[in-house]
Amino acid sequence: MTAVKPEPMNSRPQVRARRIWFRVLAALLGVAVFAVVELLCVMTGVGSATMGDDPFVGFASVRPLFEHTENGETFHTSPNRRGFFKEDSFAVNKSEREFRIFVFGGSTVQGNPFSIETSFPAYLQVALEKANPDRSWKVVNCGGVSYASYRLLPVMQECCQYEPDLFIFCEGHNEFLEEVSYSSIRQNSAVLQRTFTAFDHLRSFRVLRNAISGTKNSQATSTTAKPLLPEEVDTLLDHDGGLAVYHRDDNHASAVVEHFRNNLRRMADLCELHRLPLLMILPPSSLTDCPPFKSEMSQTLSDEDQDQLQNLLTQSRALAAWDVPKAIELVQQAVQLDPRFAFAWYELGELQLTAGMSNDAERSLRRARDEDICPLRITTPLENAFREIAAERSLPVIDAHQLLSSRCANGIVGGSVLVDHVHPSFRGHEDIAIAIAEWMISDGL
Repeated sequence: MTAVKPEPMNSRPQVRARRIWFRVLAALLGVAVFAVVELLCVMTGVGSATMGDDPFVGFASVRPLFEHTENGETFHTSPNRRGFFKEDSFAVNKSEREFRIFVFGGSTVQGNPFSIETSFPAYLQVALEKANPDRSWKVVNCGGVSYASYRLLPVMQECCQYEPDLFIFCEGHNEFLEEVSYSSIRQNSAVLQRTFTAFDHLRSFRVLRNAISGTKNSQATSTTAKPLLPEEVDTLLDHDGGLAVYHRDDNHASAVVEHFRNNLRRMADLCELHRLPLLMILPPSSLTDCPPFKSEMSQTLSDEDQDQLQNLLTQSRALAAWDVPKAIELVQQAVQLDPRFAFAWYELGELQLTAGMSNDAERSLRRARDEDICPLRITTPLENAFREIAAERSLPVIDAHQLLSSRCANGIVGGSVLVDHVHPSFRGHEDIAIAIAEWMISDGL
């Protein structure tokens, strides 16, 4: 019987080292394969952002925004879309001299509450024609009333076929207008949501996700993984008692921000695919002269604390005309009692503004806007997502809120530059248009 020679002691570290190197090489091989697949997707155009790519919502159907006129020489706004969009048109055959711009957004882009002729896209057309009359300029207004980013994406995708030279996006106010259920998203952890969003801008990941989604859809019965929205906007406030539907829901608000962030990434992907410059306009919102549309006290607040909060606000109002510092002190006690009560923050901001405390007033008024239960103005988390994606994708940004604040005596955007909670005055639209034209000149466009 032959005896088995024991393995030398000094060979065991070598075996372990070989195993570690084998695992490292296997991992590197997997990454290399993934990188090659991603490169092939980029080279072939597979996995690009498409209308069906939205992992958060689907649509019952999507109709084109533009259609041919009877003579076939012009595209114009489809009559069946004019409930939300205004009539605009452009030539089917683009001349060599023409520089064509499409502007996407909501009612601010459309020029509400006035008209499309006084919107900043119209003023931009005039500014460009005056700056360089030797060039043919066409600025197309794709502003849809109450249109959120997820509804503007299909419009942007459609417009890629119309020989654009520049896309401009200006939106963020309408993300909370429709009833969108994110229950399937909210069941996942925040870490999983962020991981999914990070991977979703990889083409290879989108190909895999769409393949899995297609298999699931073919096997689906009466339920779907994501909500199906109607063909056109159906805002909660257009229904009786719509305001009553709004309640504080921090999880829902976080999902809205994540969806907005995802939409901006997909817009950047789309423009990168078509080699189109994308200019981002951060929309303005009124901080002063605009109370919150709905305020709610925290559910954790006792009945006694709620009564105390109301008493503090009542006392403050009685003192405001002759003792502003004392009135401010009382409202500060109220916001400490419940930091989530939007109207208390608004009253504090207005009092601080009266006392000449502009910086403190702006912080309080921003907090009032962000705690609004019915957010009809872009919130700070949405603004942060806007700036984050612009920085991540190196997109140029014009901060229209900051731009208009320079025209306000106290530096806080309000009724002197906006006609309501979000819509600029004529002068405000002119200022935005001039800022865009100046950026185009500086960028060599």
